[in-house]
Amino acid sequence: MSGGRVELVAALDDAAARAARAETDPASVAPLLLRILTAAGATPEVTDALADVPAARALLRVTDAGAAIELSAGEGRIAAEVADTRGTGPKIDASAATWLGLLGGTLRPWLAFTRGLVVCRAGLNELRWIQSVADRLQRGYERARAAEAARSGR
Repeated sequence: MSGGRVELVAALDDAAARAARAETDPASVAPLLLRILTAAGATPEVTDALADVPAARALLRVTDAGAAIELSAGEGRIAAEVADTRGTGPKIDASAATWLGLLGGTLRPWLAFTRGLVVCRAGLNELRWIQSVADRLQRGYERARAAEAARSGR
């Protein structure tokens, strides 16, 4: 049993519930995103999904909450921590609702990126990287949910 998987599924359920509500407090989203990303780092299905993504890092800024998360991902690992919004590294901006949907698994990456909901301040390479990470995270989430459902007999 993966404790990370259990925590990840619980955090994703919380994100889905918040995304379904029209009025989610943007300030409460960054801690939930950090919870999701931390649990994802301890979940084999997610880290396996990130194995073919090049290792890189970026500063994910929640524009309507004045919050940021330093994300390192790729080559089978993921790590996240609270950061200053003016921190170093490539900056990627989105609203709390967009990050909640994208990292919470309820907003498809192709939709977020083709509609311009995510703005990469660094460049095209970083935009491609975060697209790959988001896509692989969501694939890993699906595998983790399936594994947890099979384990619990649901």
